[in-house]
Amino acid sequence: MTQNEVNGVNGHSKSNNHSESRYNTVLYRPRPQETYDLTAVDTGSFYGKLRILYANKVLKTQLEQLKKQGSYDAFRLKWHPAYDVRRLYGGKCRTDGFPPSLFWDSDVGKWIEGACYFLSSPDAKECSHAAEFDSAIQELVDMMEKAQQPDGYLNIYFTVVDEAGRFKNLRDSHEMYNAGHLLEAALAHQKYTGSRQFIDIMIKNVECFIKHFGPDKSQLHGYPGHPEFELAILRLYNFTKDPKHLKFAEYLLQARGVEREDQGGDNYFVYEAKQRDDHIVPPTMDTIYDVWYGQAHKPIHDQEEIRGHSVRAFYLLTGAADLGGDFLEDAKRLWADAVDNKMYVTGGFGTEPRFEGFSTIRHHLPQSTGEGGCYAETCASIGCIMTSERILSHQLDGKVRDVLELCLLNGVLGGGSLEGDAFSYANKHATWGDEVATREEWFEVCCCPPNLSRSLGMLGGYAWSATIEEEKKVINLNVYILLSATRTIPLPNDKTATVTMNSGMPWTGQTDWDFKAPEGWQWKVRVPKPDYADNLKLSEKAEEIEPGFLKVKLSNNSTLSENFDLPIRLLAPHITTGQDTLTVSRGPIIYTAESFDNAEIDEKHRHFEGVGITSDTTFSEKEEVIHGIPVITLQANETAFVLHELANDQAYRIVTKEKPARSWKKLEKGIKFVPWFARANRGGAGHVRTSFLKSG
Repeated sequence: MTQNEVNGVNGHSKSNNHSESRYNTVLYRPRPQETYDLTAVDTGSFYGKLRILYANKVLKTQLEQLKKQGSYDAFRLKWHPAYDVRRLYGGKCRTDGFPPSLFWDSDVGKWIEGACYFLSSPDAKECSHAAEFDSAIQELVDMMEKAQQPDGYLNIYFTVVDEAGRFKNLRDSHEMYNAGHLLEAALAHQKYTGSRQFIDIMIKNVECFIKHFGPDKSQLHGYPGHPEFELAILRLYNFTKDPKHLKFAEYLLQARGVEREDQGGDNYFVYEAKQRDDHIVPPTMDTIYDVWYGQAHKPIHDQEEIRGHSVRAFYLLTGAADLGGDFLEDAKRLWADAVDNKMYVTGGFGTEPRFEGFSTIRHHLPQSTGEGGCYAETCASIGCIMTSERILSHQLDGKVRDVLELCLLNGVLGGGSLEGDAFSYANKHATWGDEVATREEWFEVCCCPPNLSRSLGMLGGYAWSATIEEEKKVINLNVYILLSATRTIPLPNDKTATVTMNSGMPWTGQTDWDFKAPEGWQWKVRVPKPDYADNLKLSEKAEEIEPGFLKVKLSNNSTLSENFDLPIRLLAPHITTGQDTLTVSRGPIIYTAESFDNAEIDEKHRHFEGVGITSDTTFSEKEEVIHGIPVITLQANETAFVLHELANDQAYRIVTKEKPARSWKKLEKGIKFVPWFARANRGGAGHVRTSFLKSG
């Protein structure tokens, strides 16, 4: 049996020279970046409206900001005032943070990647700024070609600002991270344009890294401080089929955290710090030995829990899961620790604002600054989606799919405004003090906005995966996200199959499919059985072979319907959080309360502090439209409560049967809730709270 990758290009049979590798599945598992353009999302649907917003408004906003910031023109290698901000010398670290321009290459790369996805997608390629985007992409690629050094090196900061720092500080310098995002952009560009200009630039750049880094005595044994290069190199291998690219990706994963005799018994990040005589560390670390921040405290095979910077962690796990083998098991183990013990109810990650990462205390998930932290960076939720999809590409698991959907609809979509002109980096679940839940036009370090664009750009690839068994004439279709779209599946002899999915999700649980394939072909379809679904019914007989997925067999031309209820649920956190709270959810959507809808309550009890709801609260649903995006809001039918004791200034109180620890005062009205992703779009005082005290 030959299993061909369905990615719009010719599949590769087992006769391929590299298929005998223990990582041969790297070549045969579809990736969202390679299959997105086979899906046309219904432009009138929920996801379709969002994609049109990103194709027309968000990408335009981001392009303007990149030009305003200076990163767009930086590849001209001219001096910019921003280069004097926290400037580096010889790659040595600073105690006051990183230079903002250190990341400019990656910001531009992510924008190019996202733009290429939208411009080549069936439903979004007719965006109103297509000509401008095409021109900007070409100008950027031309500038990169001129900026590349003779040996293949391509990096703005260490060419213009700190030439002596080149390859001196992989822990902090983001040289490999930047290269990874440019490489992913080049692969997207080649797929969109057919031109080899950009990808040839980046292959030359990769050759430069391969020359300097690796396991040989003549090489440095380094790896990225911020993972990204690993997964980009694996995608490159899928494009080139060059064994040295696979070998390099494997090296980057294997070398991480290894203590070597030829490095004085240190791991690489400690070794390179000593080599540059640099015992200064950034604010995210206390000593040069705090390499857990970048997941380098142990080899990945030996890491028992997920630690450090949350975005770096998930990018590392994505590369590990993509490579497969023992690395896949590492990714699954650390992913499970993240989602079981360190995930916010919105699919957010990162408790500790200081280092944008995971607490070492399980279930320590404060909502706000006033409670001890909360970061939940948009990119961390994107990273979890990336890892989840790669795990699913090996083996279906309903829990993994549910987490992917939770992150997408809450932690990810919540990172951008519904007007397309503002973004959030951190996403605190409750405001405190003088804080407000507003989004910013841009950031000094602006990784999240273009990351949103590239994620929404490849949404069609995240929605489902398809493979074919040519000899048996079987099409395997695995549905990950319920949405309204049509997927085209190339078959041998220039034939095609199509599947059209019409779904009311995430607001209603009715989904219908229409399958069409040539005579003699059949379908094996696996559709989600979400954990939040009640009274699920499928129109055809199904088996739950993989947990959380229902498998059906269908003839070449068939239909299928799935229907389930989306009850409103109140979610309580793990008991060890110490938080006696309730969070409102409906299906995969998490809800929050804003001062905009609850001004009277917020005015008397700022940030909804001390306000609670009962575990038997019921809700009325209302369809609303916020900046053109349809949503369902929830109004509590019962009044909220507030703690009497909140106004008591005593540090401790005597509690008796007559004087309980908590007593509640009934408020005059109930709380209105909006979807978490739709918060901070309508003005008002900007106060929010997501999880409320359980009263009564």
